[in-house]
Amino acid sequence: MMRIVIIGASGFGKEVAWVIGRINRVAPTFEIVGFCDDAVDKQEGAFAGRPLLGAVANVSPSEGLGFICAIGNNRNRQRATAQAIGMGLVPVTVIDPTAVIAPDAVIGKGTFIGIGSVVSVGARLGDGVIVNHQACVGHDAVLGDFAQVCPGARISGGCNIGEGALLGTNAATLPLKKMGAWSTLGIGTAALRDIPDGATLIRIKN
Repeated sequence: MMRIVIIGASGFGKEVAWVIGRINRVAPTFEIVGFCDDAVDKQEGAFAGRPLLGAVANVSPSEGLGFICAIGNNRNRQRATAQAIGMGLVPVTVIDPTAVIAPDAVIGKGTFIGIGSVVSVGARLGDGVIVNHQACVGHDAVLGDFAQVCPGARISGGCNIGEGALLGTNAATLPLKKMGAWSTLGIGTAALRDIPDGATLIRIKN
């Protein structure tokens, strides 16, 4: 089993630990050493039944020690991932056993794919991506590093989702649409057109 730390002692961190437990029940794969978090109130004690190891900078990276970054904020996840890699930690990908991944799909390092999600044929996911529970990535879609697909969101075929872009819960795209880097598609919103870099598209109700 590979020894790993989870970066982010939060609700999402608990979910990642839960999915790792589900993976291990199918085939023992990961041993969770504990959680890392820079927050001052999460430097010692325990979280979700596992030790709090303090800030990421305090971790002693033994040979082959892995990590998964369970930080929901895309920019913070990018920064924490770069820090951990710079320290010599190894990014690991966590995929729930119920996720359906096409044989030719490409999944980047340090990516999380949740319960009941689908990554279809020809899809390419970058590093540090989150495809949360019951989300769908359509055929030939491309997701840049640190993009995030929230629960129930749907990316149609041929879409290009830029670095750090965020699709909110139950958001959806038309086929072949583009979301620019660090753009946001709000909860329950449909992208009927391309979204520029850094822009936000939300559904407005009267």
